[in-house]
Amino acid sequence: MALLNIDGVDLPAPTKLKLPNFDLDSEDSNRNELGIFQRDRVRQGVFKCELEWKAITSSQLATIKAATQPASFQATLLTELGPITKTMYAGDRNIEMVKYNDDYNKIRWDISCNLTEY
Repeated sequence: MALLNIDGVDLPAPTKLKLPNFDLDSEDSNRNELGIFQRDRVRQGVFKCELEWKAITSSQLATIKAATQPASFQATLLTELGPITKTMYAGDRNIEMVKYNDDYNKIRWDISCNLTEY
């Protein structure tokens, strides 16, 4: 099984993978005059996946960009509990050419992005 699969497409294994979870608070969450936090948590444990690929080929980059382009997708990835599937969306994709070559197939790229659960 691939480390990351989006809508049935196995992506290259990322160089770096972080799996933070976070909570969503309503706009009503704030500190009162005594400085005490008044929290209105509306959702707990939202899943996020921070990904980075280093020195990948142009075709691998194209695969990653195509897979993360839709507004939402099914992402299956390995976690400490085994594979999980979540409906997610991709944040900004940061792409950098790290090795130029006259042969297009020998150019190397870095890309990073975050996937966030809907």
